[in-house]
Amino acid sequence: MKLKLLLCTLTAALYAACSVEAAPPEITADAAVIMDEKDGTILYEKNGTKKEYPASMTKIMTCILSIEKGNPYKTISVSANAADVESTALNGGEWITLDNLRNQMMMISDNGAATAIAENLAGSLPAFAEDMNAKAKEIGMDHTHFVNANGMPDENHYSTAEDMARLARYAMENRTFRRIVSTKYKEIHYERPLYNFHCENSNELLYSYPGTTGIKTGYTHAAGGCLAASAIRDNHELIVIVMHSRDMDTRFTEGAALLDYGFRILEGKETAPETKAVKAQKGKKKMKASKMQRIPESL
Repeated sequence: MKLKLLLCTLTAALYAACSVEAAPPEITADAAVIMDEKDGTILYEKNGTKKEYPASMTKIMTCILSIEKGNPYKTISVSANAADVESTALNGGEWITLDNLRNQMMMISDNGAATAIAENLAGSLPAFAEDMNAKAKEIGMDHTHFVNANGMPDENHYSTAEDMARLARYAMENRTFRRIVSTKYKEIHYERPLYNFHCENSNELLYSYPGTTGIKTGYTHAAGGCLAASAIRDNHELIVIVMHSRDMDTRFTEGAALLDYGFRILEGKETAPETKAVKAQKGKKKMKASKMQRIPESL
């Protein structure tokens, strides 16, 4: 009888332990979100509506606008202004198609490429920022404001983890965008002068986390480590946003930890703290020496 009572007690304790909501991973990121790509439900958030600098995750918007508004085969002449932007591999006067240019922008986070795309699509950077903000409003990014195409620091250029998740989900509905952000390696073709530039994607999860489908890295001193990541497991896709993580490495480790946590929630192995429905429409070319010294801004 005592043995049976003891076994019952242990079984009840084990059941209770398994039913207790497991704590989400500890992260240094100031803000983070896990979103179910299928319906936009937020499975986890940390300061999801807090204003943050999005850094180069901004280029998600630049890229999707270039897909929706631009001709991929159009040849763009790189302006001196675009070639002079911090952290770029472009040189003034080079000719490159829009499709090649946006691949370079997304894969190596080329700031000059984002500037060149903005100039080409809208005629000026302020005009392109207006297009970005109009699209943000259309998607439901109510706490976002853009002033440039590449995410360089500006106090009037900001977003939130929830808004960036909305943007990522919207962009990932586009096949061309998906192809770009899931590409690990690509030879970027320049028409003048005629040569190829080898690009390797800066998103480390594409190489280390099984099922990764994208999306975009970001880093500035002001923004800290940022990452928009997505991955598929058992035919289910999650989107994770990390903002103002401690450094360029923790954005990846924390992004992976959040993906693991999200998939455990979907598998029923953990209980989500609180779900929230979110409205959503659905040989290497070398940098110039002067630019290489400034690379830490916006990667």
